[in-house]
Amino acid sequence: MPSVLNLPYDVLREIFIGLSAVDVLQFLSSSRKLYYPLIDDDSTWYHFCAPYGITDTGVFRKRSFRIIYGRLLHRYGPLLGLWCSDYPFRGNIVQFRIVPDRWLRRGEPVIVGEVWEFTHIDKNAAGQRPHHPKYIEFMQIGFVPWKKSTLKTANDVQISWHIRSERNLGFLVHNGMPPPWVRMDGDGRLATPSFHVIAPSNMTIASSTRPGQPIGTPDMVSSLPWYDSDRGVPPFSQESPPAIIDRKDTWYYRRSSLHYVPGVEKPASIAFFPPPYNQESDVRLPDLHNPTCGYGTGYEDIVPRYYPVRFPAQAGRDPASPQWTPDSVVGIWLGDYGPNGTECLFLEHHAGEGMIRAWKLTGDMNVPRGTCSWAANVQLPLSDTEPKRRAFAGQGTIAQHGFARSENIPIRVVFTGRDELVVSWAFEFDMKCIRYRTTRGRVGDA
Repeated sequence: MPSVLNLPYDVLREIFIGLSAVDVLQFLSSSRKLYYPLIDDDSTWYHFCAPYGITDTGVFRKRSFRIIYGRLLHRYGPLLGLWCSDYPFRGNIVQFRIVPDRWLRRGEPVIVGEVWEFTHIDKNAAGQRPHHPKYIEFMQIGFVPWKKSTLKTANDVQISWHIRSERNLGFLVHNGMPPPWVRMDGDGRLATPSFHVIAPSNMTIASSTRPGQPIGTPDMVSSLPWYDSDRGVPPFSQESPPAIIDRKDTWYYRRSSLHYVPGVEKPASIAFFPPPYNQESDVRLPDLHNPTCGYGTGYEDIVPRYYPVRFPAQAGRDPASPQWTPDSVVGIWLGDYGPNGTECLFLEHHAGEGMIRAWKLTGDMNVPRGTCSWAANVQLPLSDTEPKRRAFAGQGTIAQHGFARSENIPIRVVFTGRDELVVSWAFEFDMKCIRYRTTRGRVGDA
């Protein structure tokens, strides 16, 4: 009887295109006849690297596609893209991307993790809002730098921790190193943060000041429109939800009143644990992952969990064009929330309900992250607008401090351009929103 093992190599390679990398490895391992000729054949692994933009082994110092994919991309590739955190009220955004490392690796690509920071700007410059984030690189994932590698470690992948940003980082310097680069690991001498994959869990943060009740922010559930179920989390051992940071009481710090209570089931996530507080370290991560909220200090004892975010890359359409559709606005937007600054939104179009909804990926102490900020009914177009615009009636969410007494009020949503819209609230506040594009506002991007 003919066997698939006897097929020509070129036919087998076509079959491999439809298999996962794990399936390919298992298939090759089933036959010594196939394993040795094909396991290191670049054509076997090329198509696994190509979707990441890796089509030339030369930039990786001639490592094979099998090494590049198996050691780096298979394990850490799922990180690439956007992630939003469950940090109470404010939330946070982290982005992973592949960039050349010109600091230690002579341009060899690495995966970098960056925090999006939305700084508050002067009220007199309100017309400039919303503004794009500043990007603060806090970790790198890549092969061991060539100056530090040996024959044994040359193909090992390491995570390094540091701070790098285009803005002044002088406030973070503790070891005399000048901005914009500040190491966080003391070149191996100091305690470092750590990366973890968190298992699905129903555990929700609560405060002892409100016994048995979660903090008043929505749970991050997989049914939310922004959640990227296709990407998932890296293939690492999964752990329980991160513990509340345990610090001793001091004259300037009171022990946390936060704890976990059972809640809604949440999907797997990732987390960045800070260095242990009883060990020496240069820079602490909570400054990046636990942003202050503008009304006081943040929940600095929480280790936030991050969840994958969809990032549809599509060109906007002119609202005056007959080709404009509600689907053309789906994606990541930035909104001007007045004194709360710029916040990040995910715009969803629910065709069955005829609604465009703006979900907060970051929020504030009034209307927190995870809530629907506003919704426009595309079945209720408004005619009292300029011909080149498209307007709809809708509802917007407002609340008092702590998401208390939330209510919906009438709004007008006016699409003013391909990548711009204005939300007019009932109390005569116009909020401008712009579509986020990664090529804007980022140092080094085109």
